[in-house]
Amino acid sequence: MKRIVRLAALGVAAYVLILIVTFPATRISASLEDRVADLAMNGVSGSFFSGQAVQVVYQGLDLGTIHWQFRPWLLLLGRLEYRVELDNPANSGHLNAGKTLTGRTYLDDVDIEVLPDRLVNNYSLVTFNSSGTMQLLFDTFSPGDDYSGEVAGRVIWRDAVILEPVSLVLGQLEMDVSTRDGQLVGQFEDSGDLGVSGEVALSPVNEYRVDLLLRPGAAIDADTLGLLEQYSQANGDYRIDLSGQF
Repeated sequence: MKRIVRLAALGVAAYVLILIVTFPATRISASLEDRVADLAMNGVSGSFFSGQAVQVVYQGLDLGTIHWQFRPWLLLLGRLEYRVELDNPANSGHLNAGKTLTGRTYLDDVDIEVLPDRLVNNYSLVTFNSSGTMQLLFDTFSPGDDYSGEVAGRVIWRDAVILEPVSLVLGQLEMDVSTRDGQLVGQFEDSGDLGVSGEVALSPVNEYRVDLLLRPGAAIDADTLGLLEQYSQANGDYRIDLSGQF
């Protein structure tokens, strides 16, 4: 009798495992779209363990094709996690996305390269035309809805140039990103050709604050210096102090 019970238990376990492995990805994507605002997944195929979406759009930003792979061994650490690969010329790279036993959603090991126009213009009130490449490098990104969670990473804009509405050569800009006092904060330290220092901050209700000090080097051209004249100046430095709400 005990042998029959063990065999039945193994059979049930095998059946459940087969259901999980073959569970259609379309049902998972539908659930995600219901739970995550402004998320759309098209051309979904595969299963719970491994699959792809031909097009993923989040908050109006087309991320193109993504592939995912379940990481089952992390269940031993109480984490449900996927490895996600982005496959698009305009934004490529990888990240881990998961959820803990306490229900906290997180991203880590983020390494994504994007065209700056796509990212900046998707959230900016002013349309920019720029060049260069922007890399998002985050050890962890789980700010939570109130920006009280953990964020640790860096945004690097290489060969940064703004072409329109003004012409501005920025060089290589680097911004450290973290959370502080319920805000998402980006910090600069003598970054780029303009010697940018200071910080920008964003609240969960889209209130922003910009407090930057620019120390342009001797190689900065007269046209660029002319653009900076609209900001307060002291000893050759320029301060940008803005705040408001999107």
